[in-house]
Amino acid sequence: MEFEICLEPSGVRFTADAHQNIVAAAKEHGIPIKHGCASGSCGDCKGTILDGDSEQGPFMPLLLSPTERAANMAILCKLYPRSPMRLRAEIVQKTLWTAQVTQLAPLAWNVMELRVQPEHPYPYRTGQYARIGVPGQPEQWRSYSVATPPTAQGELVFHIRELPGGAFSQWLFQNARIGDTLQLGSPQGEFFLRQESPLDLLCIAAGTGLAPIEAILQESFDLGWKRPIHLFYGAKKREDFYHSEKLAGWSRHYPHLQVTPTLSDMTDAGWTGARRLLPTVASHGPWKDHEIYLCGSPGMIEAAIDLLLSHGTPHEQIHFDAFSPNG
Repeated sequence: MEFEICLEPSGVRFTADAHQNIVAAAKEHGIPIKHGCASGSCGDCKGTILDGDSEQGPFMPLLLSPTERAANMAILCKLYPRSPMRLRAEIVQKTLWTAQVTQLAPLAWNVMELRVQPEHPYPYRTGQYARIGVPGQPEQWRSYSVATPPTAQGELVFHIRELPGGAFSQWLFQNARIGDTLQLGSPQGEFFLRQESPLDLLCIAAGTGLAPIEAILQESFDLGWKRPIHLFYGAKKREDFYHSEKLAGWSRHYPHLQVTPTLSDMTDAGWTGARRLLPTVASHGPWKDHEIYLCGSPGMIEAAIDLLLSHGTPHEQIHFDAFSPNG
């Protein structure tokens, strides 16, 4: 059964059947509804139910605060209509930026640093991610966090992991050249440094989740913050780590920053550092008096949130960017 969906305030209308979530149905009709991961992990598709019945599917914990739930807000990529509906949801303007590849540098055996120079200023906020068009594949986009704060030069930096069969990462590792051009969509995400908070910082990053964490740390340095910051950085194997020297240099230059790398590989007898990311974080807690930034896979984020809530951390102090491999 199909139901009519009306988006406010734009007045855009389309139909969705009971087995389609709102974001998928909008995309099928060519409607540029605001969304990010489309898997219930990021919260970029938050909307408000104004009228009608629906079923809310599961999504990442803490995407909706108690206040937002009370205001009838929903995660639209996991919302399924059960009647005609009116929703307050954002329609994204189809603004595109052309950017030129300026540098390609390996960071680890399967991670590449991509630097691009947009033709016009790209108006992002530290910690946000950009949607990048897959070359030669119209309508195929991938999302990657920007690894540095905005600069006067306007260059964008990304840390991109190669994934088998990944359309963008395979192009990047196999075919990309300096001077190639890419299309960028509008910046998205609510993962940014809360400058109004007086609390110490806890940052937890896994894999290329280090990218937006580095951007947030750099912004805090630029602001002259001296409050204690503890970064826990996890990798599966020792060869998966990157920017170890950069982080060590930051620790020497900024004494209020403590960096703890952790390794998941229990068979690496030569590793003398901490093992297993979240147990190490737990052993250094509790963290209820910290502003907390998490970036990694949905599974890691969910486990970290459970851990932090068990420490009595208010959910308002937990900020996260969960990414699913999209290559």
